[in-house]
Amino acid sequence: MAGQLDPTENSFVKNIVESAKRTAKAPVVKKDPVSNDNLISLCSMFQGSNDLTVVRDLAMILLSYSAFLRFSELSNLKCNDIIFKDSYLVVKIKKSKTDQYRAGDEVLVSKGQSMACPFDMLLKYVGLAHLDIFSDKYLFRPLYKSKNKSGLIQVNKPISYSTARECILKRLKLVAPELNLGLHSLRSGGATAAANSDVNERCWKRHGRWKSDSSKDGYVADSIENRLKVSKKLGL
Repeated sequence: MAGQLDPTENSFVKNIVESAKRTAKAPVVKKDPVSNDNLISLCSMFQGSNDLTVVRDLAMILLSYSAFLRFSELSNLKCNDIIFKDSYLVVKIKKSKTDQYRAGDEVLVSKGQSMACPFDMLLKYVGLAHLDIFSDKYLFRPLYKSKNKSGLIQVNKPISYSTARECILKRLKLVAPELNLGLHSLRSGGATAAANSDVNERCWKRHGRWKSDSSKDGYVADSIENRLKVSKKLGL
């Protein structure tokens, strides 16, 4: 029929359009990982603070970093998902994007030696917020402030992504203003620190709950020292 586009030509045009879309797409810019030094510096700035807002933010930061938590995992944590042992924490991950069978997982977080210890900071947060660690309420909830008083809201709903991102990045920018930061900077930073410390790879992969080696490798920024080990081993 006159004027009708040939199916072959129609398919060709579609392919050209899709190719143009992919070409014009902005490149992915990964967030920079935070470091141990960043977190120790941050905690030293607020050492001795009993401000619930500050302690909640630091607890979210340190737990996300040490347990390699995605935001979805952090926000879904309930009080009874945290178990305090003598020298470590047990963090129950009931829902994760890599947990296809919804079987859940557990992450162990050791008690640290520095002022950026996630165990101590989380324990301090639980005390200041008057949380019942056996309850089914969300661990990190929005805060209310009334004159000189503050506390967690009674409604059982998790902290939102936008609020958590704003609070966490505000703190991290105090010690790392030059970095391109996001919430993933904490998971990436913890994974990077572990990888560059020669942690057992199988345990490291399990700690981060990655399904494949390619997935976990994308989180790590290898240190110069580790990268130089390759050529040093050549014996030249």
